[in-house]
Amino acid sequence: MWSSILSFVSLLLVVQAATDYVKPWFCHKLDCPKFTVLQNTTDYQLRHYIPSKWVATNMTVTTYSHGQLFQKLFQYISGNNVPGQKVEMTAPVVTTVIPDTDGTTMYIMHFMIPYAVQANTPVPNDSDVYLVDVPAMDVYVKSFGGFARDNTYVTKLQELKTSLDTSATNLYDSSQFFTLGYDSPFAFINRHNEVWLQAVKA
Repeated sequence: MWSSILSFVSLLLVVQAATDYVKPWFCHKLDCPKFTVLQNTTDYQLRHYIPSKWVATNMTVTTYSHGQLFQKLFQYISGNNVPGQKVEMTAPVVTTVIPDTDGTTMYIMHFMIPYAVQANTPVPNDSDVYLVDVPAMDVYVKSFGGFARDNTYVTKLQELKTSLDTSATNLYDSSQFFTLGYDSPFAFINRHNEVWLQAVKA
């Protein structure tokens, strides 16, 4: 009896937590990863993200074009998966950027899996596309508007690093960074972009 009551209470707490979460405006009507703000400054935020599931694909190149990776993921959500199921688009499109010493860079593009199918996610048909369970993580976030290009992300990344480097307590993983776009190419106003650095503990 008590175990049943405890299970019911736990379920209520999960439902309540989900109900309490207010999705930020820049997600619009799309599912997006849930976070809490741990620190808010005029230059950046420190956010804590809960675990989530994503679909990803990657390439290692010297010259990058995001279109090839985007198309592979778009084909997946359009039905290029084992059941042939269409999957709703989510936000943001996240790209992990990992430079190497040989002059090449690995780019890993991710779409978040919608919450409705995270427990039963369609398996990709394309061998270059794979599912990823992303654990909870803390990230430093620099937000900005407009149409973001590669050089824009690099500029904003440097601004974020400069802001973080003013404090010895703001430790981050410098081996990689993340670029994020929340809008379709056809959205011309109120665009929202971000660049992330993963926070690490001393």
